[in-house]
Amino acid sequence: MSDEVFKELSKELTKQYDEAYNIWVLVVDNIINNKLRDIDLIEHTLDNIIGIYTEKGFNLFIKLLFYYSSVDLEKSYDYFDILKEQRSEEYDEYIKKLKK
Repeated sequence: MSDEVFKELSKELTKQYDEAYNIWVLVVDNIINNKLRDIDLIEHTLDNIIGIYTEKGFNLFIKLLFYYSSVDLEKSYDYFDILKEQRSEEYDEYIKKLKK
């Protein structure tokens, strides 16, 4: 793959991730601001935003995960495992924040 094709593909993926983020941030804000406790909705949203491979997408995942842990800590453990797999170097930091 030539550098030019790779750059164009990268640019298009970034655009798609930004568009996805702009949609999902509204959903996450709605869940949190309205204190929704619908486990299926929260998990569906987490499942979707984990696929936004940008720092903004990851931070959105963390934001909803922390909210989810306040709704149902035990059920949120699976998503903390995902966090640990993807960001093991930052995992301890997030756990410390959660325990505060």
